[in-house]
Amino acid sequence: MNNIGKILGGVAFIVIIAAAWLFQQGGLSKLNGGSQQAPIQVPGAPNGIDTGTQPPAAATPLSAGYKPDTDTLRAIVKNGLVRVSVENPSAPFYDDENGRPAHGFNVDFARILFADPSFNTSGKQVAIDMHHEVDTYVGVPKQLLATDESGSHAVDIAMDGLTFPDNTPPGVVYSIPYVDDFGYALIVAGGSTIHTTGDLAGKRVGILKGDPNVRAFVIGQYPNTTVVEEDDVDPAFIQKSVDTGVVDAFIYDYPFAVDSIKGTDLRFAITKLDGSDVAYKIGVRAQDQNLLIYLNAAIAKAKQSPAYLELLREYFISTQTETRAVAAGEHTYAVRARDTLNVIAASQLGNGQRYRDIQTRNNLANPNLILVGQKLVIPAR
Repeated sequence: MNNIGKILGGVAFIVIIAAAWLFQQGGLSKLNGGSQQAPIQVPGAPNGIDTGTQPPAAATPLSAGYKPDTDTLRAIVKNGLVRVSVENPSAPFYDDENGRPAHGFNVDFARILFADPSFNTSGKQVAIDMHHEVDTYVGVPKQLLATDESGSHAVDIAMDGLTFPDNTPPGVVYSIPYVDDFGYALIVAGGSTIHTTGDLAGKRVGILKGDPNVRAFVIGQYPNTTVVEEDDVDPAFIQKSVDTGVVDAFIYDYPFAVDSIKGTDLRFAITKLDGSDVAYKIGVRAQDQNLLIYLNAAIAKAKQSPAYLELLREYFISTQTETRAVAAGEHTYAVRARDTLNVIAASQLGNGQRYRDIQTRNNLANPNLILVGQKLVIPAR
């Protein structure tokens, strides 16, 4: 069984039972009022807004032909369309700049998520409209609260690697994680003398400006460092702050860092720092409890699929990870088809629960980021 399946097994059971109860009470056929419509074509031109720190007075116009409903789940089903609030760019989760079609982990995952039969009654997959873009991270969930002149909401869900707690902003709640078991990464320049957290003593550590979670983590875990906050207005903010000597190292969410340092001389000294945990969720309006139940059930189901594992490996495996040579008492193992770290730990170390030891020894950001044929160092028993 995959590690993610173990982690979410209990949660998945609860939310799936809740969703089943809704179906028993009438399910989507009742929400849909018995009508079936083909998915609406999504306009090609972006129509996003920047919510800044306050929701705007008027929201983005509704997608062409979209018929709003006070029940968002019912609206998604009736229209065959889900409108998603995103930050652009926020690679590797979402990007449609430079004339390229919308792409990224969120685009691909949303297709898997809303292909679930629970979101349609016509047998056709719900169309995904991600052309509701904002320029700021905090603006993504705030767009859920924005309305147009008629009082209709412009988006149905918010999806951009969100880590906010419920009721942030007031009136928005969050699903179970659709990406988790990652953490903060320690990023250094090629050839740096910093390889472990012990090497950070007396050093200047860069973090993303305005991120209270990472600031609290760094101050709490590494009190002998100087924290330097860097603005991400420039996409190359990590590389520039390290290469110019403004900071000696940088600590940043691994999933976002993969794309941020790609093609640079930067390296992941540590892909997941001890004590750190990153879990990204989908935001909905607090009154949309039916939608939240269905999302939770569909997320739990999707995360146990082979397609989900393929997405994790496609977007979050980095070639810029530092590794250490095999030491005395250790040996290598070539990953085989259908292997998981649990299986490997059981066969090589006699205890499947030691998969974390293999993950840490090989500097893996997530226990699922392994490929067939990959050589792993197995620590001593």
